[in-house]
Amino acid sequence: MRVAVLFNTDFQNGPESDEEDTEPPIFWKANAEIAEVADAVAESLVVAGYTPIVMGIDHSVDDLLTRLADARADAVFNLVESLGGDTHREPEVPLCLRDAGIPYTGCGPEILSVAHAKDATRELLRAARVPVPRGIAVNTVANLREVASESLEFPMFVKPARADGSIGISQAAVVYSMHELVERVRDLETVMSGPFVVEEYLPGREFNVAIFPEPFGHRVATEIDFTGYPKDYAPIVTYDCKWEEGSPEYTAFSVPAVDRVSPLLYAQILDVAGRAFVALHGDAYGRVDLRLDANGTPRVIDVNPNSDIHPDAGLLIAARTVGVDHAALVSQIMTSALRRERLNAHPQRLRQRSRADRRTALSDRQLQRGRD
Repeated sequence: MRVAVLFNTDFQNGPESDEEDTEPPIFWKANAEIAEVADAVAESLVVAGYTPIVMGIDHSVDDLLTRLADARADAVFNLVESLGGDTHREPEVPLCLRDAGIPYTGCGPEILSVAHAKDATRELLRAARVPVPRGIAVNTVANLREVASESLEFPMFVKPARADGSIGISQAAVVYSMHELVERVRDLETVMSGPFVVEEYLPGREFNVAIFPEPFGHRVATEIDFTGYPKDYAPIVTYDCKWEEGSPEYTAFSVPAVDRVSPLLYAQILDVAGRAFVALHGDAYGRVDLRLDANGTPRVIDVNPNSDIHPDAGLLIAARTVGVDHAALVSQIMTSALRRERLNAHPQRLRQRSRADRRTALSDRQLQRGRD
């Protein structure tokens, strides 16, 4: 089987200027490793017996079906996180592939759309009675008066509602007064648009729960170890923690959680994470991030469908604790995608679609756009 390893190339050019003092866009480092991930996935697909074709996509899905047909791709390993530099457009690729009946890995467009909006995610999880921190979303500094009306207590944690990879999160994300809160939101407004999520800061330990596709819903928890942080630093996962080598925060690392907490707490962490993923209609693999509140209750702080599968990423750290290496995980993800397509296929899609069928699907989509 020929598998197109599809990844976004819109972040690969780095800063537009060659001047030494020019900083790259705030999101660049958080997305620049995607080409490395694509190469690693391709290598693991070879081990699993597939024939990979690494393929980049920049700003549009308009010619995607034609390119896949020309490459004689039978399925897609989807690593796309944005189009045209816009992470809001991540769902366009799985939507295009699903409409064309082409098997693809990872979660569907619905959870990708919701999970990118952390404010909407909060509300859906609350409606599903999944514990989250108390908080609100604000669009600008002018909306911060709502914090008082909600009786939220300091310290609070401020994060962008439409960014991933800990973009916009630094030590300044923890605020201890209304003055600091106003200053933090004002600073974020200078580099990105709102909304911004303002939540009561959770003082407890932080955990990641990896959710694997095979068997569906299998979960493994790891804990973030912040012991290398300077004593006056808040134990939080910041942008520097993930991307800035040499930073005091780059010392944080993930460790298996099963032997670090009680069996009861471990079970609670897995249960809350699983309910969060299902509440957002997760149907493949991902990661759910949680912290403990002052009472030791696990609360969800983020849901990450199609989380990073770099060989050094947290998902792989969790996988290795249960004897699953990168090649095995990639094989699991691919097998799950093919099974999902068979289960979800309409009767007329049960036969293998020909390349001509795929070209026709593209033409039909273009004609429909013209009518619209």
